[in-house]
Amino acid sequence: MQSSSVLHSQSFHPVFKTSISAPGHENCSLHLHYELPPLIFVDPYELSNRADAYSFKHAGPSNLELPVFALGPGDDGNATLLVSAAQPLSVDGVLDVEVPLHVRYARATESPSSFQLTRLSWPEAFLECPRTYSTSSQLPPMRREFAAAFDGAAIVRLAPPPGAIPVETIRTPVGDAADVGRVELGTAVVVIAAFFYLMRVARRTVARLSSPSISEPVKKE
Repeated sequence: MQSSSVLHSQSFHPVFKTSISAPGHENCSLHLHYELPPLIFVDPYELSNRADAYSFKHAGPSNLELPVFALGPGDDGNATLLVSAAQPLSVDGVLDVEVPLHVRYARATESPSSFQLTRLSWPEAFLECPRTYSTSSQLPPMRREFAAAFDGAAIVRLAPPPGAIPVETIRTPVGDAADVGRVELGTAVVVIAAFFYLMRVARRTVARLSSPSISEPVKKE
């Protein structure tokens, strides 16, 4: 069985926490498959720092700085992530996995609401067990290059608790379109002021370096 929740669900840097309870599967390894909507992305470099806890495979938009409305036509906007726990399950089968997420900036809106709600489905949790395992089920739907690693393995799907709603909501602020003009004007003024300040500093520096040095007085013998 698995259950998931989002930590810091009202920030641009939430964490998806999944708790696993699968006693009696100590010879199996845990995998979590995430489907991320366009507004949500992961940083592969950040995930690489968690190699002691899990490895991962990622597919989808790779530009980490783009706002959601600037994704190119070649991007479908959705990302997929496969997380594989580094160690097999313990005898009691309890394991927590935390995956840091990031939220892209959305387009400024004229709506009176200054927040955007993003629905995020729980990951598909499953166990990869030896071929001799007594039962096996189908892999959850995933990219072929992800699924190829499990050819011939026995798969055990881990379902959410009965009655659970396997969806989380992330609430993030959105810019007010009415402020865009003032923000752009203010930014332009600051950039121009900084340009003239740097020009002034550069001219003073050049003038100082170009001036003749003061000669030392000649000592009388």
